[in-house]
Amino acid sequence: MKLLLLPLGLLAMSSFAQAAEDCADAKTQGEINACTGAAYKASDKRLNDLYGQYRQRLDAGQKKALTAAQKAWLTYRDLSCKFETSSVEGGSGYPMAYSNCLKAMTDNRIKELQTLSDCQEGDFNCPAPKP
Repeated sequence: MKLLLLPLGLLAMSSFAQAAEDCADAKTQGEINACTGAAYKASDKRLNDLYGQYRQRLDAGQKKALTAAQKAWLTYRDLSCKFETSSVEGGSGYPMAYSNCLKAMTDNRIKELQTLSDCQEGDFNCPAPKP
């Protein structure tokens, strides 16, 4: 399983690196919006992959609790970013601002789930110790 994840991780990193490289050359607001959208989508994919992998280790009750927490977090993220970018809503830079907010919050959630995924037996905040 770990051998399969390494190439997938490298592929995701190379795709993100390519998107970042393309964004450095973005000149129009439309190109910038597309680049920031692609960067957010790459983070969202990493989050979904990690969530799925971590979820497999959980028992039925933990899966239900994680699913509820993740749904609540997604609602919070989306509403928070909508609020944070409300001053530019309707403007040409709104997609960029919204995508940047989504990406930042998604990257933070990845760190949170990674911490849970890596926790060790004996940690009181560890629902499913790393095998």
